[in-house]
Amino acid sequence: MPLKQYGWDARWASEFTAHQRPGCEPGRIQSALRGAYNIWTARGLVEAPARKKLIRDPAERPCTGDWVVMQPEPPLVEAVLPRRTRVSRKAPGEATAEQILAANLDLLLIVAGLDRDYNPRRLERYMSLAWDSGARPVILLNKADIGDDFAPQIEETRSLAGDADVLLVSALSGLGIPAVQALLEPGKTAAFIGSSGVGKSALTNRLVGHELREVGVVREADGRGRHTTVGRELIIAPAGWLLMDLPGIREVRPWNEAGVEEAFEDVERIIAQCRFSDCKHKTEPGCAVQQALTDESLERARFDNYLKVRSEMAILDQQRAKRESIEDKKKLRKLHKTQRDRTKRRS
Repeated sequence: MPLKQYGWDARWASEFTAHQRPGCEPGRIQSALRGAYNIWTARGLVEAPARKKLIRDPAERPCTGDWVVMQPEPPLVEAVLPRRTRVSRKAPGEATAEQILAANLDLLLIVAGLDRDYNPRRLERYMSLAWDSGARPVILLNKADIGDDFAPQIEETRSLAGDADVLLVSALSGLGIPAVQALLEPGKTAAFIGSSGVGKSALTNRLVGHELREVGVVREADGRGRHTTVGRELIIAPAGWLLMDLPGIREVRPWNEAGVEEAFEDVERIIAQCRFSDCKHKTEPGCAVQQALTDESLERARFDNYLKVRSEMAILDQQRAKRESIEDKKKLRKLHKTQRDRTKRRS
């Protein structure tokens, strides 16, 4: 089967030529297994592990959506072609590491439920991930079938979406589905991202035209759903585009400053208007932020979320600097040991 249906094009062919090794072939990771990967190749679906050096660094580890260079016999992933886009976040927990969720997406569909899941502050965090990814973000407000007046939610979402489209949809009734399908082109790759229970699996089923994913039940108590998607897997829709349903994310913490700056571009612009460059945005004279909060051109909750995300990024920067310092010291000790060993051998 031709690679074109998996998203292969002239640019990928050029990248493969630059990284090609004798006897190797290109492939795209369709899903990750325990210790190996399912990979689409010109010969069909192949299971292959990756070289150990590729899996040591979480940021460099192959992931679903990657185009790779692989040796056919025995099957082995030799290298990962440079990613055009990647969706990443800070790894969950205390680890100071980047976690790549998906690679080489053209479209990132951020799904929010219009039930009790609707949370503009969480959407702001997803937008930080989206703008940092390089993929085109689109926000889908799902479950429009539960009511008939969502003007406040639509208006609030558009106020934080920047240049991203906001679509009202229903996986149950089919409302807005044609508008989503119009964004999907043969050979292009899209992914759903959002919390558990927002209806990503139901939207997947609606878009592909048959039940491909199990649909979970949302709890009445808190509006949350259980994980029905447990892995990252690319599927090919009948219309020729590719889709990935990412498992629900509990911790939405950005990894890079660029995405935060883009997601909160309006806040950054207001801050730049403050009289003093070191303004704390509290009682300083000429504080543009306080003026915007007073005249309600800036929502207090949005600014508070901006400060919270910025604080998390500052802590992350400190942790990264500490880790880099420790790694530099390890390299220096290793270098000194090598030099001492050489000196001993000469003597």
